[in-house]
Amino acid sequence: MKNFNFSLFLSLFFLIILLPESVDAKRINKKVDEQGVDMPKVRIAPFKGDKACAISYTFDDALRDQSILAAPMLEKYGFRGTFWAIPSMVPETEEEILTNSKKKWGGITWKRLKEMSDNGHEISNHGWSHKNLVNLKSEQEIRAEIEKADSLILLKIGKKPRTFCYPYNAFNDQVLAIAMENRVDTRTRCSGWGYRTTTQWMNNWADGLIKKGEWGIPMIHAIIDGFDAFPSADVLDNHMAYVKSKENQIWVGTFLEIASYVKESENVRLSVTPQKNGLICKTEMTLDKKLFTEPLTLVIEITGVTSVKAIQKGKKLPVTIASDKICIDFMPGDSPVKIRWKK
Repeated sequence: MKNFNFSLFLSLFFLIILLPESVDAKRINKKVDEQGVDMPKVRIAPFKGDKACAISYTFDDALRDQSILAAPMLEKYGFRGTFWAIPSMVPETEEEILTNSKKKWGGITWKRLKEMSDNGHEISNHGWSHKNLVNLKSEQEIRAEIEKADSLILLKIGKKPRTFCYPYNAFNDQVLAIAMENRVDTRTRCSGWGYRTTTQWMNNWADGLIKKGEWGIPMIHAIIDGFDAFPSADVLDNHMAYVKSKENQIWVGTFLEIASYVKESENVRLSVTPQKNGLICKTEMTLDKKLFTEPLTLVIEITGVTSVKAIQKGKKLPVTIASDKICIDFMPGDSPVKIRWKK
């Protein structure tokens, strides 16, 4: 034992153990090189289409000129908005609107709200009767204000609200917890716009969103006739024209769409398997797929691509090719996305 060379033993031991691994590693690397398999950076975009920021135009109280002016204005630029209705105050007929002494509330009929919904706008819940939920004495009263509104909107519009807007922007921990049940999100922050707001201020605000990479949520009431109305409709219209000119950087979507996207992107796990001239991407998501139904944008950072084919569940996915990336809209937590490209 005295003549035992311990250093020599250790050297031989590690040579025997590590040699097969080194050989396999070389063999694998050679195989990868021969197949031409590369691994570009793959990520989930922070906003749809890998836009720099997002805006949800939200309109409180379902005021009459929101239907007459705001909805068509949005549509002119290819945008859609979110309109928070107070179901107990929504009129059944146009005649009822004209005789309503409280014109500041409920100036859009159910028929018109349904038309707006069918045209892509979100019609959602602003409380049954616009009561301050924080001041209600019991959980039962809070639930009644929220659930009755959900039920009537579902009956009249055909879609159960998946978002909620607090009357007077008032909420506490209890109200928030109840309102969030079976819901994607609630409006807990916003930027109030109205009679003191200028087009230039709104445009600067939008530029700030681009720089910071944020989601902006304007709160708008009347357009030209009613509570906190703009000086003229042109103030808002000119701003929307400005946002349209920057549509390659700004995603305009409903509150539901963008809230869903943001939460999904924060709760998805992405795994990628490289293929020759392609990838297979798998995602896992813990959120309720019945509530969260917004497609996410997969970004593959790669240059020189001339064509792309992306398949999920046997169907072709929307694909956009840029000089430095590929963008693919897909459903998270679903079947794998198989992607092939040509250069």
